[in-house]
Amino acid sequence: MNQITRKAGFSLLELMVLVGVVAIIAVLLLPPLANRNYRGFKAQRIKCINNLKNVGLAYRIYATDNNDRFPTSSLASNAVNLASVKITEVFQSLSNELSTPKLIICPADNKAAEANSFANLTAKNISFFASLSADETTPSVFLGGDRNILVQKTPATGLLGLTTNTPVSWSKELHNEQGNLLMCYGSVQQMSNARLKQAITEQGIATNNLIFP
Repeated sequence: MNQITRKAGFSLLELMVLVGVVAIIAVLLLPPLANRNYRGFKAQRIKCINNLKNVGLAYRIYATDNNDRFPTSSLASNAVNLASVKITEVFQSLSNELSTPKLIICPADNKAAEANSFANLTAKNISFFASLSADETTPSVFLGGDRNILVQKTPATGLLGLTTNTPVSWSKELHNEQGNLLMCYGSVQQMSNARLKQAITEQGIATNNLIFP
């Protein structure tokens, strides 16, 4: 008697059941994955804040040992062209107060690489900008912060004279259109674009000269 060979395959019902099972598994797995990404993002931001706090502490220790003057006070003296000041000089001046070059890198900054020493520091080893105008008499002035600031949608580099009319915003690069700012009195604040613009008006000085990597 001839036997009819049945080819292996899915019936329509079996295929629908399989698709349903895959959909259920995806729904169950996506929330944990999303939460994991959120936790990773939050951890990076907390580490960035801690690094900036250490930078602020280094400034204050330096000032205590140098007649209440920040290292930028001498770098930005009247005899110096501000455009000639390099961001590496600022952080090299703080090398005795900062234990490691790791502290000047934001963990969310994929473009920055840790330097093996402060002596070999380059702009690529730095995630933060620094102020050449801040001192201990200007508590509301930005002392430093994340480098991912845009000026008219262009990344800030080198010297930026920040005024209340400067069209600045955060890029998505580090903290998704937000950023961390180190204030002159030592606090580190997380800021949205709207809060950044408000904080600029609250600094109390006409121009804050910022130097970016």
